[in-house]
Amino acid sequence: MPLAQQPPAVSVIHPPYCIGALRTPLLAAARFRHVGDHKDARVQPIPQARAYSVIFQMQDFASHKLWVDRKLIHAGGHSRASIALTDLTHAYACQHLSDYDNVRLQIRNDVLEELGGELYAGKVPGLRLQQGAEDETMRLLVQALLPSLMRREPGDEAFIEHLTLAMVAHLLRRYGQAGMRGADGRAAGKLSGPQLAKAAEYVEAHLAQNIALADIARHCGMSRATFARAFKAAMGTTPFAWIRERRLEHAMSLLRQSDLSLADISAECGFSDQSHFARSFTRNVGVAPRAWRSEQRK
Repeated sequence: MPLAQQPPAVSVIHPPYCIGALRTPLLAAARFRHVGDHKDARVQPIPQARAYSVIFQMQDFASHKLWVDRKLIHAGGHSRASIALTDLTHAYACQHLSDYDNVRLQIRNDVLEELGGELYAGKVPGLRLQQGAEDETMRLLVQALLPSLMRREPGDEAFIEHLTLAMVAHLLRRYGQAGMRGADGRAAGKLSGPQLAKAAEYVEAHLAQNIALADIARHCGMSRATFARAFKAAMGTTPFAWIRERRLEHAMSLLRQSDLSLADISAECGFSDQSHFARSFTRNVGVAPRAWRSEQRK
């Protein structure tokens, strides 16, 4: 009796999976990884949106095809640390023919228009599209964002907002179409004494809560981008670093002067939990909070 015919062997194809993601007021970000070469991969339509897509390659991407409005515009690979920038108002489709590991950002057009209006004169005409552009600044910004994609802590909101603001500002500066220049042609001014006092007042009153850059700026009667630039010019540091210092200074005061538990101190100072507080304190002070308290009370 003849043996039953076996189906042809097929390669195992693992679907792409999301390693981590976050959404901020300025952009959405996610890291995707896919393993497996397959020449007959299905062509995937990319959802349209009033937004730009920025894809940063974490490793060499050997082969893929990209269509826009049914026209093939790219066939080949992208090198590690390169970016692709596409306008999602058009109908894109892609076919991934090799494994990849990338970080994908999506930035809405209204965000670009809002920030571009603050940073540049007139209406922002859009971004120049890219396929495989080398961008060292974007590499550094994406690397700084990676830990927050994996684990987002409530105390990190200001850092994430500042970082994503830097990403959008960089994209506007580097890839903004011709004719974009500084809104007033001058360097950003510094925060005045009363504005700094208002910022400090807001932060001190909300240390136990999540503090967003936009909320501090609004309290000072400024836009987010203008506040960030003026704050850095006045203080020589970022709002995120300054908020972290205020949290740690308040924690030190409570460690010295109260008998509150570490868990209670972490909550009062705006850390997500005791573990987050201990990590941040040790990293910035050089000793664990419990040991620091003991040393201060000798």
